[in-house]
Amino acid sequence: MTSHHPTKFSIIGAQVSTPNWTGSPITLAWHDSAAMPQTPNGSTVLAWLNTATQNNDGSLIATSGGPPQSLDAPAGATVPSVLVQNWGANALTLTNVSGNQATPIWVEMYGPGIPGVTPVTLTAGTAPISLASAGTATGKSPPNYAQLVMQSNTNNLSIVALIGGPNDASGNNAYVFALNYQGPANPAGFTKTTPGNTMTFQFYWNTTFFIANMSPSTSAAVNVSLSPSTSAAVNVSLLSL
Repeated sequence: MTSHHPTKFSIIGAQVSTPNWTGSPITLAWHDSAAMPQTPNGSTVLAWLNTATQNNDGSLIATSGGPPQSLDAPAGATVPSVLVQNWGANALTLTNVSGNQATPIWVEMYGPGIPGVTPVTLTAGTAPISLASAGTATGKSPPNYAQLVMQSNTNNLSIVALIGGPNDASGNNAYVFALNYQGPANPAGFTKTTPGNTMTFQFYWNTTFFIANMSPSTSAAVNVSLSPSTSAAVNVSLLSL
């Protein structure tokens, strides 16, 4: 029997609705694609969310210098799915290949060096700065341990991505946090979640770092600040007996 439905591979990238995508939040309609001509050569954070009003399972296909990668977008999800990955400076195309036409999928991606993204400066020890959804910041880690403070002034889900420091065993150095989180425990791709509206993260990198507010569009701004950690001196002595 001959199928009258196009295969997933025949529609990938065939209908590019957003060429020269900068990773900013967009919604892909059925079979639409977003194309980023060149990804950063380093860790990026990709987030996506099925926004269908009905119980429609969704699916994205990501293509970038290798075999297509399938990304599930489950029906009824209230928290975006997250993927931390280095695409190796290759072009990236995301295509909505959901089975039901009434299945739009919201997508956003952040990584240092994406053209068209201009971060504000976050300096250690200064007043918090407010990042609107899709807002970004960059700064230099202080020479000692530092603490990043993230705070939301609403009850809306807020997602913050932090990129910096040495690579982990997988070759990535991105961290993803969720405030006002009400989903299942230990969601894939997230470093830390909290049902509250404030979170801290301590690190010792002494490198440049990058921050992005990757919250869904209904979320409010996130306030971020960086505090240099100080430690008191401790006197020790060795007595001979």
